[in-house]
Amino acid sequence: MKFNIKHKRLSFKCLLASGLLVASLNGIGQGRSAVIADPSLGKLELTNFAGQVLDANNLQSDQLIKLKVPVGSISHGKALPAGSCIIKIGLGSKLLLDPGFDLTNAGGNSYFNWTSSVNGGQLQLSGELVNTLPATVSSIDLSFRLKVKEEGNSAITANFLITNHNSTVVLSDENGANNSSVISYQISKGSPIDPSLLDGKLKLNVFPNPAKDVTAVTISVLQGKFVGKYKISLFDLAGKLIQAKDMQLNLVNTFTYNFGTIAAGKYLIKVANADGTETSLLKFQKL
Repeated sequence: MKFNIKHKRLSFKCLLASGLLVASLNGIGQGRSAVIADPSLGKLELTNFAGQVLDANNLQSDQLIKLKVPVGSISHGKALPAGSCIIKIGLGSKLLLDPGFDLTNAGGNSYFNWTSSVNGGQLQLSGELVNTLPATVSSIDLSFRLKVKEEGNSAITANFLITNHNSTVVLSDENGANNSSVISYQISKGSPIDPSLLDGKLKLNVFPNPAKDVTAVTISVLQGKFVGKYKISLFDLAGKLIQAKDMQLNLVNTFTYNFGTIAAGKYLIKVANADGTETSLLKFQKL
C-alpha cells in the first residue's frame, strides 16, 4: 500500500511537471520566450489595527481584523511579467471583506488589480498582475480589512498562481513549494466590555461622529466645565486599550482629542478625571 501511495504521488508530480513543460513548450511554440523566476508568499498574519498580531485561534466576533499577506519575488534578477500571475485569497466561511474597505488600498496596487467574488461559500479575492513586478521589488505587504460573518472555525488560504494568461513571455516557476500559505482561525462570541468602562458620570458629546478623514475630534461636556487632569483612553469594541493620554484642562467646556491615524471602525473613548470619580464612555466611529 505504501509503495502504491508513493508511486501515485510520484506519478502525479511527473504528470504535473509534464503538464507545465507542455504548457511552456506550447507558449514558446507560439513565439513567446521563456522566463524562469520565483514568485512566493510569506506567512499569513491576522492583526488588529494597531499592528499587534492576534491569536488566530482566539478571535472575537467584534474584533477589528486586518489580514497581512507578504508577497515576494525571489527571482534572481528576473522580473515577473505582467499578465503571468494571479494571487487568489480565500477568506474561509466565517470572514468577509469590510464593506467600507477599498481594494485599491490593499497594497501593491501599482502591480495588482484586485477583484472579489463568492466561490464555494467563501469570499475570494483575486489580484491579477497587470504590470511587470521588477526584480528589485523583493517584498510587498498586502493588507485587507476584514469583518466577522459568523462564529466558528475556518481557514484563510492564499496561492500565487502562474497562469500566463495575458503575458508576452512564458513564466516558469523555479520553486513551486513557496507559492501558497494558509492560516486556520477560530471565532467565538466577543468578550463583554469591562464593566468599569461603562460606569460614567460625565455627560459628554463627541463631534464629528461618525467622522471621515480626520485625526481629531472635539469632546464637550453638556453641563459644567472640565477642571484638572484627565485621562483620555481609546478602546476597540472588545475593550482592548489602543492608546491613552493625559490632558490638563482648566475651566473649559470643550477640548480637542487628537487620536492621530487610526483605521476605520468603531471605538470607545473613555474620559476620566485624575481620581476616577468622574468618567464617561463615548461611542465613536471612524469611517
